[in-house]
Amino acid sequence: MIKKEIFIVLMFLISSLAGCIEENQLVDEEEIVESSAPERMSFNSPIMGDENNSDLDLQEYVSNGSVLLIWVAANCKGCHDWTDAIVEEVNNGNISNNSVLSIHRYAAFESSTSMENVYGKNATNPVSWPLILPSENTQLFDLDTGLESEYSVYDAFGNPSTPTLQIMDSTGKLTWTSKTYWATEELVEEIKSLLN
Repeated sequence: MIKKEIFIVLMFLISSLAGCIEENQLVDEEEIVESSAPERMSFNSPIMGDENNSDLDLQEYVSNGSVLLIWVAANCKGCHDWTDAIVEEVNNGNISNNSVLSIHRYAAFESSTSMENVYGKNATNPVSWPLILPSENTQLFDLDTGLESEYSVYDAFGNPSTPTLQIMDSTGKLTWTSKTYWATEELVEEIKSLLN
């Protein structure tokens, strides 16, 4: 009997709260405007291992041609696999070192030291290209307006999981994305053809 009374009281409370809004909170459907992330974008970010504490300007980095962006994390085995596959292509002269950029995805959870231990010069999966370390508060710029965007870096790039690979063209526009966890020969060949 007590369970039934508690159930009835809970139902009454829940139903009395349902749909309660103030009149001035009503929004006309025409006022709702869908906004989307900038089509062409850039940001500045610290570079892993840079003793000069300088920032990399993404717009400047991609200005000479398309660049492969690899979103990475320290403990992501797929990120290590992709990094090693692309390092091999760079070492074999199939991909230019200047057309690759790694981006740390989880700055709120992983330190720059943990990234250095995995991707630094004397690490387990060293990169020969820059690895940048944006934070949750890194300013994103809309290249079409020249203004700061309200989007976070992560939101603007589609909240990439790791590893996510994207190609950004010389205008700052994303043209290709893959969320394939392990490196495959087919995707490596596709990336090479898109970068060249």
